[in-house]
Amino acid sequence: MRISARTPVTGAAVLATALLLAATGCSSGSDEGDGGSELLTGLGSLSAEADEKQVSFVDADEVRKLSEDDPKRFASVSQPSSPLLNPYQPGLLGKQFKVSQIDTAVDTDQAGHWRGSFDVPAMTAALKASGYEQGERDGEEVWSHPEGSGVTLQVSDDEVSYGAGESDPMSAVSPEEGSSLADDKEFERAAECLGDVYRADFNRSSSPDPVLLAALGQRAKTADENTEVLCFVVEDDATAKKLAADLRTVVSDESPKFDGTKVTVEKGDRPVVRAVVPDTAEQRPGRLILTDMELWAAAAR
Repeated sequence: MRISARTPVTGAAVLATALLLAATGCSSGSDEGDGGSELLTGLGSLSAEADEKQVSFVDADEVRKLSEDDPKRFASVSQPSSPLLNPYQPGLLGKQFKVSQIDTAVDTDQAGHWRGSFDVPAMTAALKASGYEQGERDGEEVWSHPEGSGVTLQVSDDEVSYGAGESDPMSAVSPEEGSSLADDKEFERAAECLGDVYRADFNRSSSPDPVLLAALGQRAKTADENTEVLCFVVEDDATAKKLAADLRTVVSDESPKFDGTKVTVEKGDRPVVRAVVPDTAEQRPGRLILTDMELWAAAAR
């Protein structure tokens, strides 16, 4: 069974305004980026046209496993960055909808795709109660608001997709072959750099910024061993060399805040600068964009 709906885009995930980037995967302790399969699967569910500024991915199932003994430590990186999820009040999907139903999520400000185990009857009831009507669009059952505002959703037992826009709101979550975010060269390079992560956030820069795409990923062997991976896709080798030098300077100047950080450069078409930052058990994942932002500042200069 599939459902779709439109609703005003209200409410934001806990990190929607704080996180600068997006992406995903499973936990891993390797320093080598290899493009986690969960990450690429998530990016493959969104069309390249869905890339506005920020894209986020979270392997929520993996985060739940990691945070069983210490949920507060992972609170900043556990919530999918979707306008449909308001942590303070019930949203369009109703009071019975819980984030724990989501296993993986990839979201932008206007579109998203979730995989998990969903209570379709409960969501259907919530949509009807909010005035949405069922119809068909491009062969798919949809729920839409008669006023035609907000987002359109398609819902099944194991998938939820949503998109905004008047003419073709679901095009962002219906990529044609070879046209998804996973096929975009800059996202592909960033995903390879991030490797096997349980959360990632991407931020596309505006021209003429020499940093084309920035991404932050979270990894964890165990709940006590988190590693943050920063990846910057840049326009040329000269930019990469300078940015790497700037990052190393920050690591040195801010000691001991970023002690143990490894900065590397991968040259070639769309060079990538990578900084792998180890955390201690006392540090909460996501600190590089919540509190310790000096490495970001170096890339913004």
